[in-house]
Amino acid sequence: MTQIPDIPGPASEPANKFTPDAQERILRLRAMAAEFPDETEPKPLTSAELRLARVTPAATLENAALFIEAAPAVGGGVADVMELRDAIAFELAYGGVRDEARALARRIDLAIMRRKLKAARAARGVYRVAKGFITVDAGDAVRPHVAELKRSLKVRRRRKNDAVPEALIAAKK
Repeated sequence: MTQIPDIPGPASEPANKFTPDAQERILRLRAMAAEFPDETEPKPLTSAELRLARVTPAATLENAALFIEAAPAVGGGVADVMELRDAIAFELAYGGVRDEARALARRIDLAIMRRKLKAARAARGVYRVAKGFITVDAGDAVRPHVAELKRSLKVRRRRKNDAVPEALIAAKK
C-alpha cells in the first residue's frame, strides 16, 4: 500500500473539493485492511497458487478431512483436519465480506462513471459546436483548441504487432 506522508506545517489547499473526503475514506479502508485477520507477513501468491485455491471447492476440503478421520494413518501425515476445516470456516465467514467489498468497488466505479459520463457528453457537445464555430472567421483564434479536442477524442487502437510482417513486404514486391 502507498503511504500518504503527513507534511508538517500549514495545511495546504486540497487538489479539489472531493480530495478531503476521498482521503478520509481511503484512511478508513486502510484501517479496515490493517485489522483484517491475515498472516502478518504474507508471502505473495503465484498465479498458479491462486488458481489452485480458486478452483478447489470447500466440499473437497471437507471430503479430505473426512478421509483423514476415516484413515488417519494414510492421510494424517499429508494434512491436518483442523487446518482444512479452519480454511472452510474462514472462506464461509469472509466470503460475504469479499462480496460486499466487490459490491462497494463496483458502486464507487459506477459513481465515478456516472459523473464522468455527464461531463463526457458535455465535452463532446462542446466539440460539435466548436467544429461549426471554426468554420467562420471569428473561430480562427480557437482553431488550435478545437484541433487539440479532436486529437484527444481519437480512440487509439492498439496494434497487435507494430512491425510489418515480412510476408506482406515480400507479397507487395
